[in-house]
Amino acid sequence: MAASQLERLVNEKCGSGKLQINEAVSLFHRLLQAEKPKPSIYYFNSILIAISRMNHPNRYPSVISLFNHLNQARNVGVFPSIHTLGVVINCCCRMNRVDLGFVVLGQLFKVGYMVNPVIFGSLIKGLCKEGDVSMAIKVFDKMVFKGVAPNVLTYTIIIDGLCKSSDLDGAFKWFEEMIAKGIAPDVLTYTTLIDGLCKSGDLVRSFKLLEEMIAKEILPNIITYNALISGHCREGNMDKAFELFNKMIRLGLAPNVFTYNTLIDGFCKQCNLEMAVKLLEEMIRNSLRPDVVTYNCIIHSFSSAGRWKDAIRVLSEMMNNEVSPDVVTFNALIDSLCKNGQTYEAKKIIILMNKRGEKPNVITYSSLLNGLILEGNLNEAVGLFRSLAHKGIKPNQHTYSILISGYCKNERIDEAMIVLEEMQKQGVKPNVVTYGIFLDTFFKKQRLNDVKDILSRMADEGIPLSEVSKNILIEGVANWKGDGNIAEFVKSLDIAKSSS
Repeated sequence: MAASQLERLVNEKCGSGKLQINEAVSLFHRLLQAEKPKPSIYYFNSILIAISRMNHPNRYPSVISLFNHLNQARNVGVFPSIHTLGVVINCCCRMNRVDLGFVVLGQLFKVGYMVNPVIFGSLIKGLCKEGDVSMAIKVFDKMVFKGVAPNVLTYTIIIDGLCKSSDLDGAFKWFEEMIAKGIAPDVLTYTTLIDGLCKSGDLVRSFKLLEEMIAKEILPNIITYNALISGHCREGNMDKAFELFNKMIRLGLAPNVFTYNTLIDGFCKQCNLEMAVKLLEEMIRNSLRPDVVTYNCIIHSFSSAGRWKDAIRVLSEMMNNEVSPDVVTFNALIDSLCKNGQTYEAKKIIILMNKRGEKPNVITYSSLLNGLILEGNLNEAVGLFRSLAHKGIKPNQHTYSILISGYCKNERIDEAMIVLEEMQKQGVKPNVVTYGIFLDTFFKKQRLNDVKDILSRMADEGIPLSEVSKNILIEGVANWKGDGNIAEFVKSLDIAKSSS
């Protein structure tokens, strides 16, 4: 195919919005292999840009790979432009390889291209994303030294990096500097600062900044209001959050999935499930598709409230709406079922998990183990525990503590001690909860030597007493009827200094 025909094909494919990554890669190689005169670099860049914007996990590595092929084609008269190098640097930074971005920058300097603030902005943003704001500022300074004038976006990137590293004072210094240099902040700059203030809990200052931007005729957008709503939800100010929600609608700003998820999560945390469900229904009426985060909030809250039937109903609606539950969804529901004596239903949910390709994890089986013990099915619980290795599940502190508690409550203390030794052999360290179960059991059984042994183990392993374990000791002393001066022994431990 002639170069002119290929160029037309590239324009058509890249402009369609339907180009797939494999097709794009193939088209790029066809451009490289075209006979002279070679296609313009513009068409190579069009493909690289199209790939970089695809929703594909390999989009950035693919761009870098194609760029390497392009570099190797210099001998046939194809040379990367500054636009090419800018796209590649941006991809390097987006895949958290700022180091590669600097390598490409070196090539850019070597060729003699004049670097623009967009290219420097990609590197500065990449460094901020990695948390290296100090290096980002050095690159900013180098940019200025090379005579490249920073723009509002460059300043905003630095301000965002400082906000994310909790340096709000530093962020406002840069904000003031950009204004002093005649660079007017835009809606993104103000929104970045408002978000930083909201996340730090300074809601009063965030509203003052909102008023300032409106006074300057910079209109807040959906992201601005989402930041404010999120800040109030985080602080539990649901009335104010809902007031902002209604205000943005009056201003003609349509709430998005993030807006609804934030409010639903806020109402769920305040146990106002009726309002959360109303918002879910409103989302659907407004043609917004709830995602897994939306449903997880509601399912988790119904589950925590012991309303497992409602949780199952929402799970069913979720699947009917073609939103795939994840392991978090299932675990919340399984935990609720098990705590409410519904282990039979919990087992059915685990079967459903497996059918849908969501592998149960240690949290799943720990919940089921706890449910079986609560229902008095200790032997079945032990059988489940012993089967975990075959399922590829490694028990954690919580799993072992549940089984130890089950043995102790059923007065099978020797078996509980065997599990403790097994736990340590497997490299899982007991914690204050694990040892607290034994302390409570041994006090009730008036076994002073065993109490001393457990406390000695805790001391040797550097595990401080918690408030719960302190109370176990105090209650144990008060109810002690066995031999030995338990009160003097416990006093010698100096509980106040041992507490966490």
